[in-house]
Amino acid sequence: MAQRFRQERLDPARPTGLILCGMGGPDGPGDVRPFLTNLFSDPQIIPVPRLVAPFLARFIAWRRTPAVRKRYAQIGHGGGSPQLDWTRKQGERLVSLAAAAGHSWSARPAMRYWHPYPDASVQELLDEGAEQFLVVPTYPQYSDATNGSTLGFVQDSLARLAPDLPAHLVTCWHDLPGFIAALADGSTERLRGWAEAGAEPDSCALLFVAHSLPEKFIAAGDPYLSQTRASVEAVHGELRRRLTMHDGWLDRMPGGTKPLLAFQSRVGPIKWLGPDVPDEVRRLAASGCRNLHVQPVSFTCEHIETLHELDIELREIAEQAGIVDFKRGAALNVNETWLASLSAHLIDTVFVRGATHDGE
Repeated sequence: MAQRFRQERLDPARPTGLILCGMGGPDGPGDVRPFLTNLFSDPQIIPVPRLVAPFLARFIAWRRTPAVRKRYAQIGHGGGSPQLDWTRKQGERLVSLAAAAGHSWSARPAMRYWHPYPDASVQELLDEGAEQFLVVPTYPQYSDATNGSTLGFVQDSLARLAPDLPAHLVTCWHDLPGFIAALADGSTERLRGWAEAGAEPDSCALLFVAHSLPEKFIAAGDPYLSQTRASVEAVHGELRRRLTMHDGWLDRMPGGTKPLLAFQSRVGPIKWLGPDVPDEVRRLAASGCRNLHVQPVSFTCEHIETLHELDIELREIAEQAGIVDFKRGAALNVNETWLASLSAHLIDTVFVRGATHDGE
């Protein structure tokens, strides 16, 4: 990890400001271009010299805006992203779960590339009486380009607006039991349905999908790939445990004995993690797959990369390649299994009664 995040122990008796942070997305068509400009201005996304970065970001945003605006229009939500609404609902549920355990939390979303930005979220929580802060990324796996950039943005706001208050910034939760179980639920149902319907196992496949990352990040020590593989292995292991009565069937299914992982959302000419999702889907179809279940593992809520890139673009590619039954596992949204597990994990690992707030 490129930077040290504050991870002070918090006191369960004190009011806590919970910040759920993520990438963010445009509220409507008019926000697409400035959102993209902010995105491509981040040196973690486009690592170019500082003097060049603003001009390049504006150019890329200008060039991509018409196509991206069209994609947002196709997924509904007024031509914007549903990410903020889902994040607010997740925060509300976490507050309720914490209250049931005797904790007083208030929640706000804070986004990296669009409103609401961390300054506004931190100030609102201070106005509500927060005496300490708990910051949780909505990316399960850590990367400097996602969690690192976003958490750093929030940490800067805390340093300006609440420098003397304790804060704990969670860096990742890729192996959280409820996260693994929630991802396994939909895939379990789909695979069991195919097996019990008598589908030939070699005509079915399970493909895990993660957001891609430039390979040079991994070469520099970024843990994203290892954590993503750990998440996938854990979900795959859970599926195998749930489907023991269909062991023989799974052993003959692509992705049954060893998980298949592909990557989406590459940008630009540099080398990214692979294989690319469309290429892997075409390969599976060419080998005889006609029933495909795709399970994303990088996202906590539905947004353009699930609703358009997978549901529309990838579905079209799959059907053109010969896939007859294409299904996509849902993102987490307000999945109770995940949220209950996350709440319990935070309470058990972050809060210590009588904590000294010494940054341990």
